[in-house]
Amino acid sequence: MDPTSITQRAGTAREHLQVAEERLEYSALTAIPSAEAQVAASNAISAGIAASDAICGKALGERSNESDHRVAVALLASVHPGGAELSSRLARLLADKSQHQYGGYVTRKRAEKAVKHAKILVDAMQVFGIA
Repeated sequence: MDPTSITQRAGTAREHLQVAEERLEYSALTAIPSAEAQVAASNAISAGIAASDAICGKALGERSNESDHRVAVALLASVHPGGAELSSRLARLLADKSQHQYGGYVTRKRAEKAVKHAKILVDAMQVFGIA
């Protein structure tokens, strides 16, 4: 991955995380599934994927282009430092991808978990010197 692509994926990750956090603020403080929580969770997943791409691009010079996201998880696990922890966060996000992005509404609690995992991935970009 070239530096421009890394910067662009990092910017995309930050934008998706910002939208996820904003939608989470608007979601009701109840256990009832909502559109806002679903949009927050969906954007959190996109943020995590983009952050993973940027981190792998910077640390390894490549990112996964496979439709099977397990390849991206394995690739992220190989980065140093912290690849195992980061890949675990990405795997948790991807485990819910179909439900959160293509299914019905989700609860605020599920959205909060997704946003938490995404934030850790986005914040980790700094460790790798990604501005």
